[in-house]
Amino acid sequence: MADSMLRGPLADRYSPEKIPDAIDTIVIGSGLSGLTCAAVLSRMGQRVLVLEQHYVAGGGSHQFQLKGGHFFDSGLHYLVPYSGHLLWLATGGREMPLRFERMGEPDGTFDRIVLGDGSPFAIKHDEAHLPDLYARFPDEREAIDAYLRVSESVLKRFPLFVLSKALPKGLQKLWHRFVLGETWRRLAGRSLRSVLEEITDEPRLAGLLAGPWMDTGAPPDRASFLLGACVARGLAIEGGAYPAGGSRSIAERLVPVVTGAGGRVLVRAEVAEILVDRAGERVTGVRLADETIVPCRRVVSSTGYHNTFGRLVCDDVTKRLGIPRRLPIGQSCGFVMANIGLRGSAEALGLTCANLWYHPTRDDGDMFGAVEDFMRDPRDPAHDPMIMVTFPSIKDRESAGGQRDPKTTCQILCMAEYAWFERFADRRTRRRGRDYEALKQAWADRLVALLLRFYPQLEGAIELVDVSTPLSIEHYLGAEGGGAVGLDQVPERFTDWSLVERLDARTPVEGLWLTGQDTITCGQPIVQGAGLVTAFRIAGFWRTIDYLARTAPPIVAQVVRDARLRRKGESGEVPAA
Repeated sequence: MADSMLRGPLADRYSPEKIPDAIDTIVIGSGLSGLTCAAVLSRMGQRVLVLEQHYVAGGGSHQFQLKGGHFFDSGLHYLVPYSGHLLWLATGGREMPLRFERMGEPDGTFDRIVLGDGSPFAIKHDEAHLPDLYARFPDEREAIDAYLRVSESVLKRFPLFVLSKALPKGLQKLWHRFVLGETWRRLAGRSLRSVLEEITDEPRLAGLLAGPWMDTGAPPDRASFLLGACVARGLAIEGGAYPAGGSRSIAERLVPVVTGAGGRVLVRAEVAEILVDRAGERVTGVRLADETIVPCRRVVSSTGYHNTFGRLVCDDVTKRLGIPRRLPIGQSCGFVMANIGLRGSAEALGLTCANLWYHPTRDDGDMFGAVEDFMRDPRDPAHDPMIMVTFPSIKDRESAGGQRDPKTTCQILCMAEYAWFERFADRRTRRRGRDYEALKQAWADRLVALLLRFYPQLEGAIELVDVSTPLSIEHYLGAEGGGAVGLDQVPERFTDWSLVERLDARTPVEGLWLTGQDTITCGQPIVQGAGLVTAFRIAGFWRTIDYLARTAPPIVAQVVRDARLRRKGESGEVPAA
């Protein structure tokens, strides 16, 4: 990592003397949910301490450098323009604190989907690709129309699901029954694969409608149709975007809000336990790994349900309050990720910032079956892995030009189960042995071969290949079981009330709150929203109304202006106010 980044506001290394006095709230974890929650509480007058076990703040939105000066994103590969409005709501001010530019090519293409040996299909902003989809499948117009109807039904209810999280638990149950209703249960409560196979028996159409399904963190037969609709249509409707200055720039806007209110964001600060009073009912503070005890009035955990109640809260407390230490759903999949450094500029290499998704198929065009084959035996060379290819250095337009020695970075992601690497989990990172290194090299060779299949011009331009696995996600991001997006995004977590209520922001332990992807769902804009929801729940109704009255008017005015520009087809980005 570059020295300037290590010394910056995202890398304030923990020591006991840096802990502020009279802390109101401790936030465990510095991902976008934790930092958003901390920023809002700071603006409401609280002194907040954020504790991060990694060496840099930002969670999945941080960046890292590998040898040769190549910078990579840890987890944020794109989001949507309204992330800018959510950031603005958390930080305040009269102008948007950061530009979120739509990424892609001049015709609006920001994703390409390749099924098996088929030709690439371009996904475009504002769903401008739909005419091409009808043209490719002229006999499937009714099926395409049916997909648009059912996906729109569940997408319209998703904001209502998010809004329910801002309500007290008793009202949430009524909301689920009478407001979200049977349509929600029927669609969010089924897998992506089952809904698509009911809509069409044309396998290649089903594969394209599933689109970038790997963003859900689960195979299509496990992922809720809700998540499938969010990634396949939500991104195209809103437009794939990327923050100016790179993914770390979001955290760089949030941390000063916390420190400016007398708080602190400290890294390499591992929390060992959330402390509860003798009655086992109320939070009193946290104990760090070095045995330092930090008292506070409340704790917000953005580390996930299983980390919180399975590791940080003691067994006596969970038993006394009837809190399950584990839920009957597992963690999401992780990823094998190849970080590849390329010699040459994007222009010289013939690259754009549009992503490529490759999904293998069986001989009859069945993508779902091919994914099933691969997940069952990923070592079989007859089964291609499904991959996403992305070019982070091209998406960051502020940093892409003006280099004396032009470099381009590429990342290839392949969905992977933790179990494939679990036998190495008890070994220290970077000390896992020759067998692990050989396994990573085999993955590197396989993924680079796929890269050159689609980008043959990169032959000879590769300077660096570094592979990470779900074990890397577990180590660096503290994600249990290497789950890239927290709890598995299975249908029942959105429709089974016994699970929904356990994932409420307010826990049975007084003063202990949850935030992050386990409380709503995955996706960087969604976890920003989760941070807002938790902060507003903590603040209460009237303080939230006061906060919104002070903060929201310029944001609403900007949203109106953006909508007008979008209708006129004049806006390719979210401009500064």
